[in-house]
Amino acid sequence: MKIITISGASGSGKSTLAEHMLSQSSGGLLLSLDRYYLSKEEQMEKNGFFNFDDPAALDTNLLKKHLKTIKNVGSADVPIYDFTVSQRAGYETVSASDLIIVDGLFTGAVLAEESDFSVFVDVDLDLALMRRIKRDIAERGRTLESVIDQYMNFVRPSYFKHIEHIKSTSDFVISNNSSNNQLIRDAEQIFELLNQAESADV
Repeated sequence: MKIITISGASGSGKSTLAEHMLSQSSGGLLLSLDRYYLSKEEQMEKNGFFNFDDPAALDTNLLKKHLKTIKNVGSADVPIYDFTVSQRAGYETVSASDLIIVDGLFTGAVLAEESDFSVFVDVDLDLALMRRIKRDIAERGRTLESVIDQYMNFVRPSYFKHIEHIKSTSDFVISNNSSNNQLIRDAEQIFELLNQAESADV
């Protein structure tokens, strides 16, 4: 079972690319890094601060444990994270038979050893901000002011500190400044590269 990691800035299109890739896999699983965020209280207890744009906000040990379980037995009970209240809302059983796609801001860094193929989605940061504003207001009940405040104080600084460097170590880098049609073509190209790698290993 292969593990593909997809990293990039918030609003870069990681989840959209991951969904396109999942649609081409009959036994695949899309596992978002967002599921493994700690609550604000848990972050304070662990780190002495809370910052959802810092890798320390994640329960990476639990994620790695679940990936190992899925690879060994085919399924695992993974967290459901509710961003409207910033805490876990329960667990659900997920399964995979041939491919696990993990998308998230820092995935290529926190899962560097576990990943079989790493992808970085590059994007113009102004465009990424507009996408984030639209998503957070529509899906997470945020106000425009709160989204911009978080972006300037946490999201943007975190990109340059924790995310940008992942691009140089990724197996495949794509640019997502245009349409979803290009993402579909990129998803197809990634599978072609994976198939070529598997053929070379045989």
